[in-house]
Amino acid sequence: MQIRELVIYGYNGKVRHLPFELGKVNIITGKSKSGKSVVGDIIDYCLGGESCNIADGVVRDNVAWYGLLLQFEHERVFVARKNPDKGQQTTGFCYIEVGEKIEVPKVCDFVSNTNVSGIEEELTKRIGISENLYTPPEGQSRLPLAANIRHALYYCFQGQDEIAAKNFLFHHQSDDFITQAIKDTSAYFLGAISEEALAMENERSILKRRLILEKRKLEENRNLMGGGSDRAISLIAEARQVGLLDEKVQIDYQNYQEMFSILQATMNWTPNNVVHSDGMDRLTFLQSRLQEMRDEFSEIGINIDNAKKFIGETTGYFSEAQHQKMRLESIGLFEQLDFNPDKCPLCSGVLEQPLPSVEMIKASIVNLDKSIANVTREQPKLRLYIDNLEQERENKREEIRLLEAEIDGIYQQEEERIRLRDINARRGKVVGRISLWVESVKNDTESEKQEQIVKKIEKRIEEIDNILDRESVEERKQSALSRIQEDMTKWAKELQLEHCDNPYRLDMNKVTVVVDKPERPVPLKQLGSGSNWVGVHLISYFALQHFFINANRPVPRFLFLDQPSQVYFPSEMDEKQIDWNEVDKMYQFIINRTNEAKGKLQVIIVDHADLKDDFFRKFVCEDWWSSDDNLVPRDWYNN
Repeated sequence: MQIRELVIYGYNGKVRHLPFELGKVNIITGKSKSGKSVVGDIIDYCLGGESCNIADGVVRDNVAWYGLLLQFEHERVFVARKNPDKGQQTTGFCYIEVGEKIEVPKVCDFVSNTNVSGIEEELTKRIGISENLYTPPEGQSRLPLAANIRHALYYCFQGQDEIAAKNFLFHHQSDDFITQAIKDTSAYFLGAISEEALAMENERSILKRRLILEKRKLEENRNLMGGGSDRAISLIAEARQVGLLDEKVQIDYQNYQEMFSILQATMNWTPNNVVHSDGMDRLTFLQSRLQEMRDEFSEIGINIDNAKKFIGETTGYFSEAQHQKMRLESIGLFEQLDFNPDKCPLCSGVLEQPLPSVEMIKASIVNLDKSIANVTREQPKLRLYIDNLEQERENKREEIRLLEAEIDGIYQQEEERIRLRDINARRGKVVGRISLWVESVKNDTESEKQEQIVKKIEKRIEEIDNILDRESVEERKQSALSRIQEDMTKWAKELQLEHCDNPYRLDMNKVTVVVDKPERPVPLKQLGSGSNWVGVHLISYFALQHFFINANRPVPRFLFLDQPSQVYFPSEMDEKQIDWNEVDKMYQFIINRTNEAKGKLQVIIVDHADLKDDFFRKFVCEDWWSSDDNLVPRDWYNN
């Protein structure tokens, strides 16, 4: 794509044509404020610029529409954009016309038939930029970027404040995000990514978006049928809690199929055997028997206490009787009992109450003696009786202990049986829920189909990843830059730039030019003097354009250079201080590089320089040094 003609349509109905030679150098020379720099702004605006950067003044006040007639290989395209209204920086009123031999319309009776995006899309397609999409590496937040005509124009313009800049190299690079856009699209324009690879990149991007949607559908189906992964994780936790799954088993909770298999395996669980027990009947009998034993034990204790008490009482009686007997024996009462009952045995006085008869006393004494003898005889029998009772009580105590032990055993057995029954019940409930979930998942044919779709997409993405190797893209990119480096290094010597004995190269990672000196690399911003900065910009742009032409890359085949000689003009046309040899050398370089392209490169220059040499004069297409010569003719606004 080259520019055949620039045209402006005045509010007064007049038209200003500015034709350019194709495949040659076109120089517009003239004084300041004649509108030279506006030429570049018009070209950029008509080629889809977001805003109209034309400064307020004569041009904005008098021009209604701006237009460009573009030449492609087999056709021409005319694009025009309306001048924004006062106070506005852009407009959506655009016009485009395509034809093999069309010319610039004579009047601007345009009816808007497209918008800025339409112009951008149409020029992107016609210049040969195929569908492409740069996807940032994983972990980076910026959006994917498709290269278009606007990105290609970074390699076609050098504005007045750009061509001698040391801190940036490319057009608009000082604007926000432009440096990153140049980085992201450079591989495409350098041919490091083939058209097939771009198609595959685009396919992969589409597949990744589709994969997200298909996975979402799959999860929704699973949620409807069985609760999906969340339900599976919940069931696994329940199975662990009741002992259906070992806590030590490692599970990949991201693997749905693995979780399904593990849960399905838990359905093989069988309940623990809980033996039916008659323990409760036996327990009732034992408790009844225990109570009987305890009653008998208590009764024996009472008997022992009573026997012991009786022995104590008989012992007391025996002791007292024996004592009295001994007293009676001491006075010989038992040996001689002969007295008159009516008289006192001691004083022989007559008694009012007669004493008991001798026979009665004797009988009492005999009975006392017999009682003492009986007590003495019965004591051993009582002792034996108490011993027997104590033995019987000890036997009862042992029986009670055995009964209590058996009862405790029955209680423990019953508790274990209840525990096993409870565990079986809890596990059975969990297995039931798992079984319901597994059956619902098995019956979920939609999820199976969806899963196959997901696997198919993942397999295709993996195939594309294997084919598209970022390292190979970087290698091809560096290969292209090495060829560009050869031209840059050769032309740096021709222009006698600083450190020209060392290789000059483009560093697209930092988007600048670097001189590889032995001791250290020197970037553009560390090179001295304006002439070096201009020289670096020129060798970079021409090297890139020569590469694009030879590699047939979809970049417009024109360069617009604004004031390349400005660094040689310390003050406005102070000829005493101008290094004309340097200016002459610079223009010779531009003309030679353009001629080497053999008509495939067009260069448009606007400059103060007005060399008198024939090699320069024959490329001057507009000379605006006269007071009446400007981009906008003076008669458009003098009246």
